[in-house]
Amino acid sequence: MHKQIAILSLADDLHALVIRKALEDRYDVTCSVIETERICGSSGLNWSNVDSVPTALQTMTGDCLDVRTLDLVWWRRVSTPQLVPSDITDPAQMDFITNDCREAVLGLFLNEFCGTWISDPQATRLAGNKLVQLRAAQRAGFRTPQTLISQNPQQIRQFCAALDNRVVVKAVKGTMKAPTLTAMVNEAMLQHEASLRLCPAIYQEFIAGTRHVRANCFGDAIYAALIESEDLDWRQNLNVPVSPYDLPEKVKVRLRKVLRHLGLKMGIVDLKLDERGEAVWLEVNPQGQFLFIEGLCGLKLIDAFSDFLYSEANSRHRA
Repeated sequence: MHKQIAILSLADDLHALVIRKALEDRYDVTCSVIETERICGSSGLNWSNVDSVPTALQTMTGDCLDVRTLDLVWWRRVSTPQLVPSDITDPAQMDFITNDCREAVLGLFLNEFCGTWISDPQATRLAGNKLVQLRAAQRAGFRTPQTLISQNPQQIRQFCAALDNRVVVKAVKGTMKAPTLTAMVNEAMLQHEASLRLCPAIYQEFIAGTRHVRANCFGDAIYAALIESEDLDWRQNLNVPVSPYDLPEKVKVRLRKVLRHLGLKMGIVDLKLDERGEAVWLEVNPQGQFLFIEGLCGLKLIDAFSDFLYSEANSRHRA
């Protein structure tokens, strides 16, 4: 049976374009990409509670898509600010346009789409909160680093001292406008009281070791890669050994529990193997990047993910 799939993401997003091609090459599928930062100026969004008015959203190719016909939506990248005309420079106007475009798209889909979400927008938003996902990992049985989220200098110093300052600091959310890497806490940082008070940050027990695991969870299927890096944050240098890695079944069971608890259909999870080889939870990105892992170690993630989407699109008809 012919399937209709939509991917909501940014213009020129490699993941969206590659998976769209894989789906249309491998299956009887029409896959539309909606460029979520280009709603502004497109004249393509239309919704009404009057039945005679058509419901539509413009796709990458300029076609008008009726979201009621879709079997599956991959809710990939939807929070980026809108690309506004160059003559609009007032920050308030730009924020107004972004907020209204984002809310209109979300409301249209929540009202009219009856298929399968990858993943549900509300669950995706909630699961992106590192405090929420950390608790979910604990409940699933993972060892989690001792963690403090604080902007209280006294509490931060006490927490770090209890761990002999072997503590990493990272952003609670961060910003898309600049990279925010994980770093080790140092004495100068702890003495800079004004910086500590600016906003809450994550202070977390340092897990020793050089073996990092990237677990790509597509439904119940899990495809893991081992990244061997001396760096605290391996993302800054990928010129390191990367290989497929067979996670123990008990770890896979825990990963599935976390995703179910968070209401996610997929998730890209970062773990670290401690000196005894135990998988320690770090975080989950509900819509994380995975294509680079296929390029680095040959894991067939494009095929796996397109198979997963097609199977989930079929679930609408099975239901």
